[in-house]
Amino acid sequence: MILAIETASAEGAVALLDGAQVLSETALSGGRQQHAAQLLLAIDALLERHGAALDEVEGIALSVGPGSFTGLRIGLSTALGLCFGSERWIVPVPTLAALSLRAGEEGAGAGDADAIVPMLDARKGELYTALYGPGAALRRPDCVVAAAPWLESLGDGDFCLVGPGTEVCAREIERVLGARARIVGGAAGRPSAAQVGLLGARLASEGRTCAPRQVDLQYVRAPDAASKQPAGQPGARHVI
Repeated sequence: MILAIETASAEGAVALLDGAQVLSETALSGGRQQHAAQLLLAIDALLERHGAALDEVEGIALSVGPGSFTGLRIGLSTALGLCFGSERWIVPVPTLAALSLRAGEEGAGAGDADAIVPMLDARKGELYTALYGPGAALRRPDCVVAAAPWLESLGDGDFCLVGPGTEVCAREIERVLGARARIVGGAAGRPSAAQVGLLGARLASEGRTCAPRQVDLQYVRAPDAASKQPAGQPGARHVI
């Protein structure tokens, strides 16, 4: 079994998978401020729901960012704790890559878009974003940018824009892309632990797992205070 942890976003969620089959997903309650308190409780409830023990979890698919600095660290510290004293591995899953898979879900409305643009609100008037093809195929690497110049740089074609970031730059999307934009927002565009798990299962099958202490969070933008950056975490070592 694989346990998937998604704490890069405000909502947060965990999911349990048996191979490439999602058994169920549980959203965290209380917002980002409650991630630390809710995460272990949600994992316990998830395992209990399926009559599974933690010993049956072979590995953890961890959303490694970009996203909330605090949320990412909570997810990592929880994953490290669950791996302590065991042979359990972690597969780092880029958050935007997993988010891009939401565009391919049934009813998402991606249609015949030429590329997928996952978007998270990075605050300070910026977005965490990247450019992907189907199946989380990376075309442009993760970055933190202002919305307008990023959208203008996409060029011609139709694009599926997915994620909470679409809501904070709706005017820019309309101005720059207009009818060429297919937007997947709201609940359908939130980062999903299930998609983190599915992408994690694929990466694990490709041998992309690592020892827990080798995981690097993918901040993309440096934390506001340098002291908040954990030693040995330079950024985006694990990307697709």
